[in-house]
Amino acid sequence: MRKPLLIISRDPHHTLFDGARCLLPLAEVEPHLVTNPWLVEGVDSSDFRHTTVCDFVDDDRVEQTCDWIVEANGIRGIVALHEKMVIMAARLRTAHRLPGLQLDTALLFRDKVRMKRAVRAHGVTVPDFRALDGEGELGAVDWSRGCHVIKPRRGVGSNQIHIVDSLATAREVWRRIGAPAGAYEIEEFIAGDMFHCEGIVQDGRVFHTSVGQYHARPGDVAPGAMAGSYLLPDGKLAQRIADMHERVVGALGFGSGVTHLEVFHTPQDRLVFCEIAARPGGGGIDRMVLRRHGVHLREAAIRIEAGLPPAVAHPPVSAGDQTVWGRVGIYPHGRAPAELTAHECGELGVAEYEYRPAAGGNDGLPRHSADYAHRFILSGSSPADFMAKAARLRAAAERWRR
Repeated sequence: MRKPLLIISRDPHHTLFDGARCLLPLAEVEPHLVTNPWLVEGVDSSDFRHTTVCDFVDDDRVEQTCDWIVEANGIRGIVALHEKMVIMAARLRTAHRLPGLQLDTALLFRDKVRMKRAVRAHGVTVPDFRALDGEGELGAVDWSRGCHVIKPRRGVGSNQIHIVDSLATAREVWRRIGAPAGAYEIEEFIAGDMFHCEGIVQDGRVFHTSVGQYHARPGDVAPGAMAGSYLLPDGKLAQRIADMHERVVGALGFGSGVTHLEVFHTPQDRLVFCEIAARPGGGGIDRMVLRRHGVHLREAAIRIEAGLPPAVAHPPVSAGDQTVWGRVGIYPHGRAPAELTAHECGELGVAEYEYRPAAGGNDGLPRHSADYAHRFILSGSSPADFMAKAARLRAAAERWRR
């Protein structure tokens, strides 16, 4: 008998597949899918016989529906890979005594203030920060340290981030956003490059990490701009970041799952913690990790949350192969983007191309850090070679807009 599994999905249905291959082990689990009505295109009723549609604008209604499904169907595991569903899934697991990420740990991963307090207590360097319970808290900030960042404690996709350089500007931003007490934090702006580390953790042991460097900060979202990252070749910096990842997941008491860590590397060669999520990185990170390491992060996350051992999708590349794989995203710029042809992608050295004409919504403007109109996966012989190819894509994008 297959294991009944609840899948809470805010993503398009195709994200549960790698091409034609379903990432869910359908021979071992019976999925009960809960999704948005506009995301069910392509759902095969023979594989997904138990599909429920909900308006995800109403989180309470979605959670009530999921609670009933768990109770009525003897659900034995919950999969939820979208950042906004992490808390809901954890609350359901805790309430129904199901295995996986529990509510107390999930709150550490979603609340940026609690998160930084926990990792700082374990010796990890973090920015100077404080919770914002009211405008008066802004006066306690040490503005002599330079710029600061105001952002939601449970924000996603680098949304609603405000960089401020003075108390007066901070007060203006605070009054404009009208945030309730405790919903935002302020932290020191850290200069330098940003990196990410994808990790797979089983029973508290990290057995895979992939370290990448952003070629634009995730918060630098602008119409027509280029974003993305590339995976670092093996080396001292990559190892230092992987070591920080191990300390962070230990500090947060993370048991099993896939993680996405972000960290600053300062001009003084310091590593400073930014944040970590208990889900795979978005925007194509899973695709470049698959190309470089043969590890499918989304599949690993699904299998772990289903209570199954993670799988390696393809044989890993040899240790001597230092090919640099990465991703380039081009944000929408206010009008429908033109799709590249296969010939154009071939000329630009693109291995994978995702065209997203609906990016930007009705306004055609980027809504979050992974809201790309075009997303490319490509490789280079070195970081410099990769960035040269990325520059060619940027130049091509400028031509498409004319």
